[in-house]
Amino acid sequence: MKNFLELLDTNKSINVELELDVISDNGFPTIEVHLNNQRIFDKGLITTFQSFCIGVNLLDPIKLQIEVSNKEYNATLETAVIIKKFSIDKIDIIPNYTHYSYYDNDHNFTNTTSYLGFNGIWIFDTKAPFYQWLHQAQGQGWLLSP
Repeated sequence: MKNFLELLDTNKSINVELELDVISDNGFPTIEVHLNNQRIFDKGLITTFQSFCIGVNLLDPIKLQIEVSNKEYNATLETAVIIKKFSIDKIDIIPNYTHYSYYDNDHNFTNTTSYLGFNGIWIFDTKAPFYQWLHQAQGQGWLLSP
């Protein structure tokens, strides 16, 4: 008998969708985006809306890192990167699971957010395959391994 993952109907990869927008009143920020330690946006200026859709193996943990640097601070003009959409297999992580992210920045801002207004790095990491992580995040009890 075939197990669940060996059935032909089962898709062995899931899509990670990411949409980033920019506020550039005081210049364009430099960003670098990594998904599972693979660079998907090279360190450079983000000057306009960016959209990504990347396939990830179903059994891989998902770690997204967005690093913002070279922002010049100004009291009246803003520069920021906004995570407009972040979904995994059509499940919205932003805003539903934003509180599982971590934003390490140069202003010690610790609130969970999808608005990256400081130089620093925003990280979302499941540390387990996505659906195992989601099951736990939704408080659905234990998953037993065969």
